Order: sequence, then C-alpha cells, then structure tokens
Amino acid sequence: MPKQKTSFREIRYNEKRQKILENAAKLFARKGYEKATLEEIAAKLKLTKGSLYHYIKSKEEMLFQIQMQALDQANEALERVLRSGLDPVEKLREAIKSHVQIVTREHVIGTLRQQELLLPRKWREKVVAERDRFERAFQSIILEGVEAGVFERKNWRITALAALGALNWIPRWYSPRGELSAEEIGEAMADFILRGFAGGVSSLTT
Repeated sequence: MPKQKTSFREIRYNEKRQKILENAAKLFARKGYEKATLEEIAAKLKLTKGSLYHYIKSKEEMLFQIQMQALDQANEALERVLRSGLDPVEKLREAIKSHVQIVTREHVIGTLRQQELLLPRKWREKVVAERDRFERAFQSIILEGVEAGVFERKNWRITALAALGALNWIPRWYSPRGELSAEEIGEAMADFILRGFAGGVSSLTT
C-alpha cells in the first residue's frame, strides 16, 4: 500500500509544534524547567495559552518530547558511527565528538539538564529506555576495542561508565559563551576518554 502523502496542514502543524518545543527548550535552559511557565512560552510565539494546548498538552509533555528528540538524534548519530567501518579507536573518537555536538545544541541542553524523574512514569520509562539503548551501543564500541586488543581489558566496564558519566554531565556545565567551541570540547573529551581506555598508551590519541 502506497504511503499516504502528508498534507500541507499537517506540515504546518508539525513545523509549529517543533518551533514551540525549541522555544520551550531554550526557556528551560535559561530559567530552569520548574520556573518556566506555559504563559511565557506562548507569549514568545505570540500565541494564547489556549492555542498552545492545540499543539502540546502540558509542560511535562514538552520536556518529554524534547528529551526524546535529543535521544533520537544521539542514537542516530551513534548508529552511523557503528556502521562506518572505522577501527574501534576512530569509532570511539567519532562517537564522542558527534555526541558532544548534539548535547551542546541550544535547544537540547536545557532539557538534558533536567531530571527525567520530573516526568510521569509512562514517559520516564521511555526516556530511560532510549538512554539505555545509547549506552549499550556506546559500550559495544568499547568492547570491540577490548576484543581487538587496542583498549585496556581490565575494568573496562567501569571505565565505560565513567566515560558515559563525563559525556552526560556536559549539558550541566556547558555554556555557548565559554572559551571553547563544541568542536574543541569534543576533541578534548575524545582525547581524555581514549587515554583512559589506552591504559596510558598515548599513541591512541595522536
């Protein structure tokens, strides 16, 4: 059965909804999720609060949708790295750099700073499932390197968790006004994490 063509009305609806989500994310980043209000989000887009409900039913849904979008982007980028055919060292480097690019985007950092515990259980479980999918794929690159003999085998799972922790913490301290660009941060994080898996072998980061 042929795929049904998206109507112009649906396209406009989706574009408006996405714009609302991006503006909400920026407000969450600036004020914090709990202090941001639907009235402020609506006013920024010159909408009434009632009109806003046509696109998004609650602030919790906004947080959920933006978190899911960020996780979708992260998982898609990681899947591209997994399919790249690069060796494990370069795969891990590219995985780290691409992830830093995603988590430092203006409309992403504000929601990734928030705790998924603020979400209702049905949405929280979906966020955690997508995050777990990313972590499994990330660890598969490390395991590939361990099995190839290019990453330190001893306690590699602990080192992997430490690496994921460092990456997940970036949205909490990153500022677009900082001295380093997202690209520079990605390179620095890649060098730092690769040194941990190299067991002190500097050739992996040169």
